[in-house]
Amino acid sequence: MIKSLLANKLVRQVSLLLSGTLLVQLINFGFMPLVLRIYGPAEFGELGAFNALLLLLFPLAALCLPMAVVQGRNRTECRYIASTAWAVAVGFSLLLFLLLLLFKQSLLTLLSVQSIGNLVFLLPLAMLFAARLQISQQLLIKQQQFKVLAKADVLQALIVNLARLLMGLWQSVAAVLVTIASFAYLLHSVLLRLLAGQPLRHWQPLSVWRHMMSRRYWLRLNRTLVKFRAFVLFQTPQALLNAAAQSAPVLVLAATFGSAAAGFYTLAKAILALPAMLLGRAVGDVFYPHFTAAYQQQKPLVAILAKASLSLAAIGLLPFSVFIIAGPWLFALVFGQEWYASGEYARWMAVWLYCAFVNTPSVKAVMVLQVQHWAIALNVVTLSLRLALLWLVGSYTADPIKAIAAFAMVGVAHSSIFTLMALYFSKARQRY
Repeated sequence: MIKSLLANKLVRQVSLLLSGTLLVQLINFGFMPLVLRIYGPAEFGELGAFNALLLLLFPLAALCLPMAVVQGRNRTECRYIASTAWAVAVGFSLLLFLLLLLFKQSLLTLLSVQSIGNLVFLLPLAMLFAARLQISQQLLIKQQQFKVLAKADVLQALIVNLARLLMGLWQSVAAVLVTIASFAYLLHSVLLRLLAGQPLRHWQPLSVWRHMMSRRYWLRLNRTLVKFRAFVLFQTPQALLNAAAQSAPVLVLAATFGSAAAGFYTLAKAILALPAMLLGRAVGDVFYPHFTAAYQQQKPLVAILAKASLSLAAIGLLPFSVFIIAGPWLFALVFGQEWYASGEYARWMAVWLYCAFVNTPSVKAVMVLQVQHWAIALNVVTLSLRLALLWLVGSYTADPIKAIAAFAMVGVAHSSIFTLMALYFSKARQRY
């Protein structure tokens, strides 16, 4: 039984990514108590606000086109998709930089994140680096180079955490955290290229300019956009809505209760993301090409999706339950008494993030089944409800924990309905 399980290619690939992700989270968790004794809730809150804005921009960075790389039929088509995604990312980053130059203060006031000040100019760079990283990761996933992905994840986590610690001993300010977070994406991309045996090429501006100005280049971009327009038209709005749902609590808490409240939430989210990152990403990255291949070969899909979801439900039950039962005590013990409130947030968030964790395979399945328009409709309804409850409960009770509790319960309903929807369409596709 164990031999046949280990011989299974899918299990081996998940195990490989899982081991890398486990090491990453152990590194992050090992450094966290030290880092949080250098930086306070206010500094961590400003980092959370910056990351919340960046998360909102991720779907626009390359219009979710990197996710289409895995669906490329051959190496040439995958390269065309990657090239198109990069061109879109460069264009959006330049546009964002121009908007910040013209309307920086107005945008910061509108989003209630005046505290990050000129650090906002790091957003276009971080957005561009993140798009490059996503493209590189998807190309390697398509090639099933999971060993390279795992190694790069571990090295990047080690370098970033060491930088936070050492730079924090010199200057424990939010600017240090934000700058390191921005350039972490570039570091990760460079590590992927080096570990995959792809040497860093010298940039030749004249050659690049000639290539970009050629008619053939623009025709190729247009054809790729048309063929994979579902990612632009449906996956991007859906990802944007998901990002808004994740970013909203940080921005609302920062605007209503101050940077410290946002810092408590940011830490709770980071710690609760450990189980999700540990298994959710590993399973999702391997499940996506596996489910895509099954769909293209017209194999039964419901069993594959149900098995992946139930496995995550069983595996995630224990770690998330620990936070529900003993969240405040654990946070105070590990990170210091000033972070006790973060554990109160974690109790409610654990229920929501457990359901989102189980929902990971369904998110990938919806992309393959090309029913993103239904996912968008669901996201619009639940996001509107979540934002309304977050603001109303927060304003009426003046208690950020109750506001997060209301926000989390709608998140539970959203993930449950999304999983059922993915199962329904998987079954429907089998009839054709």
